[in-house]
Amino acid sequence: MMQAGSIGRRGFLIRAAAFSAATLATRVRADVARPSNTVAMGIVGIGGRGSQLLPVFMNQNDVRILAVCDVVKERRDRAKTTVDAYNKDTACTAFRDFRDLLARPDIDALYIATSDRWHAQLAIRTMQAGKDVYCEKPIALSMREGEAVSAAANRYQRVYQGGVQRRNVGNFVTAMALAKSGRLGRLHTLHAGMAGMGQSAVNHYLPTEATPDPDTLDWDMWLGPAPWRPFNVKYLQTWHGEYDFHGDLTEWGSHTVDLCQLTLGRENTAPVRYVPENDTTLNAFYADGVKLVMRQQGFRNSCAVRFEGDAGWVETDDSGEIYVSSPTLLESRKVQTEDWMRPVAHPAEFIACVKSRKTSSAPPDSLHFSHVCCHAATISYHLKRELAFDPATLTFAKDAEANRLINRTCRAPWRI
Repeated sequence: MMQAGSIGRRGFLIRAAAFSAATLATRVRADVARPSNTVAMGIVGIGGRGSQLLPVFMNQNDVRILAVCDVVKERRDRAKTTVDAYNKDTACTAFRDFRDLLARPDIDALYIATSDRWHAQLAIRTMQAGKDVYCEKPIALSMREGEAVSAAANRYQRVYQGGVQRRNVGNFVTAMALAKSGRLGRLHTLHAGMAGMGQSAVNHYLPTEATPDPDTLDWDMWLGPAPWRPFNVKYLQTWHGEYDFHGDLTEWGSHTVDLCQLTLGRENTAPVRYVPENDTTLNAFYADGVKLVMRQQGFRNSCAVRFEGDAGWVETDDSGEIYVSSPTLLESRKVQTEDWMRPVAHPAEFIACVKSRKTSSAPPDSLHFSHVCCHAATISYHLKRELAFDPATLTFAKDAEANRLINRTCRAPWRI
């Protein structure tokens, strides 16, 4: 049952044509050549998320998909058929190896929708190739990988948009604006909804199966920078439960912790103390004592955030509802929201930034520390002990075991 202070979902899709330039970041990278009015895109990873956002990008008037890439032949062939049918030609090329796609000089930008282990590698190599990046979350599987992604975006002066679309979904934007307005008083506790805490704490090695022909399924390329293991087709569906392939608390924390960091205006730092409470809750504390609660239970819907201040609180989630401590907090507020599964505003902003060379609303230097927080929390959670952390140096105090986990070794030749 909804609280008296909730407001119903005002569901209408925010079309790209209506996306206001006023919502875009203002820093211009004038030293980079602007693409034409039509942004030529490639997509790497046409499995779950890639297949969901393919039509979103494809249906934008100023985008043309020229290439798709996947290590699974059935997926890349299906994606090419979809794009060709939309474009009414056969110009879209299907690639097995992303390096062949990156060699194309006519591609302006890449949408990266692979599994987690590839995100940092692909983003860095794409920016090195002079192309802009829209990359699904998490941006990296370790603190040092995230640091490298941020450094690459700045070095190569590329536009980067992380797939944290809730930064541009109306009910979350409204809740954050209310929390930052001062009407809740001093913010002291923020809650980040999590899911499946600890689900990828270990690796589960499945029985070895015959390795497919690489043209059908390129297993070596599928593994990429992850440690080698023998083929089993089930890994393509169960990789979320494998430590080698997955970011664990970054699964939802990439969204919810990120929104908390953004609300606090602490995009360039992270909590300094991490305290596991039980199997479904971990508390983190910033240097000034502000508390961040990462918890799996007690929310109404997925991807929930709750901001508590001395004078009130606001909470929202994927339902599109906004809950408040007092109905007066939402007076005269209109909420423009959209489907978080197939967002339009976030990808549309990326395309606008590719053309204008403005910084997107989710650049890696901002997302990096949200992920640092998630990685530090993951390490504390799995070591089952309180950890003190220095965000400036990305190190834990007097804990060699924890410090060994701030980076992951990449399998050759996929070194960062």
